[in-house]
This record gives sequence, structure tokens and C-alpha cells, in this order.
Amino acid sequence: MPTLQITLPEPLQQFVLGRVAELGLDRPDQYFEQLLEEEQRRKRDDYYMEKVREGLESGPPILVTPGFWDEIADEVEQEFYEGKRRITQ
Repeated sequence: MPTLQITLPEPLQQFVLGRVAELGLDRPDQYFEQLLEEEQRRKRDDYYMEKVREGLESGPPILVTPGFWDEIADEVEQEFYEGKRRITQ
């Protein structure tokens, strides 16, 4: 695994070491790993919430039933075979 070295001022070093002890971690890198994973989760959640907002603002809601998905599958299949027919002709 690649190594990343960081330099922190003394007060931040003490803060990190204190957090490592409070959280029962073995090493400071575990603390930073937790922080980075949390940031990744937060960014991922923000991304998905933005997509949900876009969906909610995209128009009136539609009723989604098992039949709806069957219709979509039929349309995709039909488009696929029509496209394939055009290619082979």
C-alpha cells in the first residue's frame, strides 16, 4: 500500500493522538482512514440526494407497477431487435 506522509502543527498532532486514544484505535492512520471514509460516504450521499431531487423535480409522478417494468422491458427488447434488423439488412 502506498504511503502518504503529512506534517501537522503540534496542536493538531496532539488532537489527532487524543482522538486515536478516545476511539481506541492503534495508529493515527486509522483515524485519518475513518475520516476519509466518512467524507466519501457524505459525498456519495450528497450525489444520490441530488439525483433524487432531480427526479422529484423532473415532472409529475408516475405509477410504477410490475406491469410498468414489463412494458419497459418489452419496449427495450423491441428497440433492440429493430436496431439489430437495421444493422443486418
